[in-house]
Amino acid sequence: MDKRSMFDFLVPPSDYSILKYGGEVTRDIEFAIGLIQDYLPKDLVSEPVIRENLNQYNLENMLETVRGYFKRDYGFQDERIELNNRYQKTVGSYVWLGEKEEESRFLHIDELFESAVLSFLLVLFKWSKDFRNLDTYGFCFLYTLFILNDVSILGELPDEKSCRTLMEEIHGDMQVINLAEDCYWTITAFTIAHEIAHLYLKERTVKKGKQAMRQEEFDADGIAYDIVLKMIMESRGKERKKRILEEYTYMAPMMYMDYFDLLYYTDYVLYRTRLNTDTHPLPIKRKARLFAVLRDDQYMFDTVDGNHLYGGFLDVYDEYRTQVLLKRTRGKLDSIIRPTRIYGRGNNDER
Repeated sequence: MDKRSMFDFLVPPSDYSILKYGGEVTRDIEFAIGLIQDYLPKDLVSEPVIRENLNQYNLENMLETVRGYFKRDYGFQDERIELNNRYQKTVGSYVWLGEKEEESRFLHIDELFESAVLSFLLVLFKWSKDFRNLDTYGFCFLYTLFILNDVSILGELPDEKSCRTLMEEIHGDMQVINLAEDCYWTITAFTIAHEIAHLYLKERTVKKGKQAMRQEEFDADGIAYDIVLKMIMESRGKERKKRILEEYTYMAPMMYMDYFDLLYYTDYVLYRTRLNTDTHPLPIKRKARLFAVLRDDQYMFDTVDGNHLYGGFLDVYDEYRTQVLLKRTRGKLDSIIRPTRIYGRGNNDER
């Protein structure tokens, strides 16, 4: 069995130039606009509406919003932080601390993160909504497997055919699309806040060692969730265009932990990898800590819609785990497995 560290997914190389300038920009805004117009109702998604939405909801604006909350609520401001969004084949985010004077600090959120997380939410919400439709069930299982294996584990961006296949299955279902988009932005806000929290915490502690690193992950989650919940609460009563995050998405960070849990589970089932988590807590433990934060009396939410959405999400989460193990045991997934990933350096490499 290959022993694979969680760092394979979450921690970048150590060379500054690789991190800062490595990877490539593959984003094609015009293709995305055309794809939306091809598959969604024309009266809801005219080109001016799409462009206005892109100008309002983007990583740069979310970063600035999160910075404002750190300044206001934590007294922390760091103008050196830049956003890096190049495709470096990692679904994990990270922050570079700028250890040398000439190095900027930057927060990396990969293009792969955007593709993987948004597609994952789209397909799981569609699966949950039409669970009893056998055709939808079959498609959603396979597409979830595609997102977790080909995209998240193997690091391949979905191509045009994959994007169109998903949009055809969604059938312009605006409910599913809105749910996925709203939860995606809550997850993105949480991710940005988590990484900035590492900078905030490192300026206030000199603790080292594996236990300290694990605790820092919990602490960064707690700060990030605090900021996200405040962003949600302070959006109440505003018209939709002016709301930063939607109230019913307060459980989205838990879904993000579940995404990573399914990612590691899929990696184990397909490739028999075993995670080394000496310095990073498991997603299930991080999720438990998030629930503990949510129970604080300072956060008040109408839990009906959020709990209903998360309950349906967990139904298909459980179903996927069952089916991927069953199909792997029966040999039905052999065609998608990359032998070089199992053996590391090729078929003759024994471990």
